[in-house]
Amino acid sequence: MNPETKASGLYPGGNQYFLQRQQQSRSRIKQQKFWFTSLGYLIVLSFFALLQFIGIILFTQGFLLSRQVLPQVSSCNGSDICSEGAKFDKLVFLVIDALRFDFTIDAEGSDKHYHNNFPILHKLSQEEPDNALLLKFISDPPTTTLQRLKGLTTGALPTFIDAGSNFNGDAIDEDNWILQLHKNNKSVAFMGDDTWMALFEKYFNPKLSFPYDSLNVLDTETVDNGVISHLFPLLESENSTKWDVLIGHFLGVDHIGHSYNPNHFMMKKKLEQMNQVITDVIKKIDDSTLLVVIGDHGMDATGNHGGDSKDEIETSLFMYSKQKRFKFHKKHKSHYDTSDLGKRYRSVNQIDLVPTISLLLGLPIPFNNLGYPIDEAFEDDKKLSAASYKTIRQIEDFRLASGLTNDEVVNSKYEDFTTFYSNMKKSKKDELKAIELAKNYQISSLEHCKSMWARFDLNLISVGIIILSLSLILLMTYSRSIPSVRVSTMSFEFIGSIVAMILLGLVLSFSVFFVFRPHISLNKCLSVGVAFGITIGYWAPIMDRFSVDWICQQTKDFFIYNFNFWSFLGMSFAVLHALVFASNSYVVWEDKMISFFVLTFGFSCFFSCITKINQSKYKKIMGISHSITFIILSRLVSMINVCREEQHPYCKVTFRMSWWSVLLLYVIAIIIPLIISSFYKLTNSYYSAAPIWIGKGVRYMLLLNAIYWTLDFIGNHDKFLASSWVSISPILKSLKLGIARVVLGITLVLTNFGWSKGPLCISIGATNNVDNTSESKSSVTDNNSSSSGNSTSSIILGYGNIYGSSYFLLVLNFAVSAIFVSKPLGAISLSILLVQILTLLELIDMLDLRRNLLSSIMLCILGYQHFFSTGHQATIPSIQWETGFMTTETIVFPFTHVNIILNTFGSFIIVGLAIPLITLWRIKPSGKSITILSQIITNITTLLTYQTLTSLSSFIFAAYFRRHLMVWKIFAPRFMLSGLLLIVFNLHLIICTFWFGSGRILNQVNRIFGK
Repeated sequence: MNPETKASGLYPGGNQYFLQRQQQSRSRIKQQKFWFTSLGYLIVLSFFALLQFIGIILFTQGFLLSRQVLPQVSSCNGSDICSEGAKFDKLVFLVIDALRFDFTIDAEGSDKHYHNNFPILHKLSQEEPDNALLLKFISDPPTTTLQRLKGLTTGALPTFIDAGSNFNGDAIDEDNWILQLHKNNKSVAFMGDDTWMALFEKYFNPKLSFPYDSLNVLDTETVDNGVISHLFPLLESENSTKWDVLIGHFLGVDHIGHSYNPNHFMMKKKLEQMNQVITDVIKKIDDSTLLVVIGDHGMDATGNHGGDSKDEIETSLFMYSKQKRFKFHKKHKSHYDTSDLGKRYRSVNQIDLVPTISLLLGLPIPFNNLGYPIDEAFEDDKKLSAASYKTIRQIEDFRLASGLTNDEVVNSKYEDFTTFYSNMKKSKKDELKAIELAKNYQISSLEHCKSMWARFDLNLISVGIIILSLSLILLMTYSRSIPSVRVSTMSFEFIGSIVAMILLGLVLSFSVFFVFRPHISLNKCLSVGVAFGITIGYWAPIMDRFSVDWICQQTKDFFIYNFNFWSFLGMSFAVLHALVFASNSYVVWEDKMISFFVLTFGFSCFFSCITKINQSKYKKIMGISHSITFIILSRLVSMINVCREEQHPYCKVTFRMSWWSVLLLYVIAIIIPLIISSFYKLTNSYYSAAPIWIGKGVRYMLLLNAIYWTLDFIGNHDKFLASSWVSISPILKSLKLGIARVVLGITLVLTNFGWSKGPLCISIGATNNVDNTSESKSSVTDNNSSSSGNSTSSIILGYGNIYGSSYFLLVLNFAVSAIFVSKPLGAISLSILLVQILTLLELIDMLDLRRNLLSSIMLCILGYQHFFSTGHQATIPSIQWETGFMTTETIVFPFTHVNIILNTFGSFIIVGLAIPLITLWRIKPSGKSITILSQIITNITTLLTYQTLTSLSSFIFAAYFRRHLMVWKIFAPRFMLSGLLLIVFNLHLIICTFWFGSGRILNQVNRIFGK
């Protein structure tokens, strides 16, 4: 029988069938409309993200310094630069990564593990001053290996933008002494840190190159053992003819600093090993070989580096020859530093090694060099004077080629030197005078080049700030000011307007480029065109459909309606946080400012719960309890500190790994699932998927996390390392690797897949007595009543929080991943964050803050609080690179990178994912799914507005203070953190929070309940 017959009523049940078909049709239409709306939101958010990315990129290109690299390569042809020939036939160049200067000098009475365990360098410099030389070696920031290797081989200064390429080094495209060796048919052997291969691979002898992976800071032996295994065979007499220069780069000292700290038992053993290596190398080299041992940078008290603190920039330079080639120049003793334990150690710049090595090996000085020959490397003033002349000639050639000849002071000092040198007599007095004039010229030239390279592209900086300001205005408009406009933006006609304006912007950009080339970059021109296309495309339809007066009235009404104490508090936090970047002192103490914001909110909630909750006594008690819990947890979190250098002595570092922090991980594994389940039970939602996820999944994953860090603590403990049990270290390492892969594989892949397909946190039962007043229950009455008149009803437990309880499971998936890649105290901090989020959601519901902008702002502020309490600061050394190797022994994309991102931005990822809960927590299924989705978008864009405001402020003040003494130490790292946060938030909120999370949970609930 056909459907029409059924629908006509000629067939029993026809009307019911027809109604069912109608209901299914309406459900499909509603579902299609929902996904159509979701797609519109997704496209709009993507346009906003693109606009911000363009602003960040343009500002960064204008702010982060770059220098002019000239392609010229120095040559001996037609000059006397190399006329005197080499002083040494061979060079053994050994780099001991992170060899801080005080690791090498005598420190009587010190009980530090890094003192008095590497005595060979100091001993020889004292006992054989004509054969050995030990100097304090000053590196230029950023103190990262790749930048230091560039400076040590080219003689040029690094720029801050190079820091980002430290883990993706490209071949050096400028003159350097490795290239000069290759040009002069010298065989260069290499072993150690594979960063050298990225820079100089084509200049090394391929048969004598033995690179090792450099970034696994948890491995303290493989690279060093590999260097030793190849170094000494090549030093044997039968192999010494195979090479002219031998380069070895040891990494153990640096990796022990990163993995432990300088004052660790392992550092003592490593320095003793390096001491023996140098001792054995000295025995094997011949009279015609120069030995150079250097550190590329130092390390701070935590074992990290990258900044410009004293411990990070002060490293060591040791030169040794069995010939008496070195001399202490008494006339220059004023340059010696007497601050180190009463001894005299002269400081030299790292770039000074470049002309020194070049001249000692008879090579042309690299064309871009700005350094000056090291005095002590030349046995008398006559030879030093000749070396000075060659260096000054090279520096002046560079200045002429680069157009840096507009400084009258530098020019006059060059004239003074050349005039005197051409007329000088062969007397000791004149030679000393020539050296002095040469140094004056080199110092002035170096300072001039620094000032010229410190030029900022103000045009790009301004355009970047303008674009970010436009994105802030659009976000404010979209999220809060004019909610009615959002309905219009969902139409593809509106999106088409943006696309059309982008195309028009691209056409205009091409036109501008062809008119002004080559003075303008095509990529930058197109970026600006796209940015302004998005802006105009957004505003044009609004201005076309709505009058300016109407928009102003809507904005006024909206703000009047929403303005109250909580709104004022939220805007105060936003403004105060933005103003933090106006002072270097406030930037330094930003972590304390954030703690103040969180505690202020907690106390505000406490007093509000006492005075304003006029409902049941139970609700008032619960509100007060949540407020007190929030305050106590916030205070506990603020006690976990990693101190910036500038915060000393007013800050005490508490972020350390200890037995009690590992023990707390087991406590956390027990109580956190219990606390989370108690919040679920408050809303009667601890059913179905919840006990599996929380009671078993979270508990077992946190337990594995505790086991992992227990193994790590045991394996790195001094007593274990000094015992015979150290032989099982490979087994412990394998166990840790297996646990890490299991936990992250489950939490990032399996649980998210299961969540997308899994059941909701509800339970259905039957009863004759239904309490319809419960907000967490729903009842459905059976139509077939009994003869007695009693009706049977089905109870849906968890109905009142069906969205929130199910969605929070997704937050737990990512939270457990971030907890695992955090160190013990960081894991404890993020566990507390989960409880803070739940208490915040309860307070938002009780105080009716669901639609208030403060709710989104507070979640973002919590992200900042836990960024600091997980051991991070807005500094390069605070990045915990070692966590990248928890799942792999070498760098493997994307696993290494995901670990570092989760470790660094884990707190922001958690709060970003929790944003929809402001809307979803404690609400029942609704037929108005698009309205709920719209409110989620409001909260997402409010969070983005807050982050954009703070990021824009940090950009503006970084540009304003670009000549400030602390710009590269404080303002620049903070603006880079702001830029990265905007990128992370945009990508995470669009992909995970909105597309994967919110859309799926709303669709799943509506599909099941037919809403």
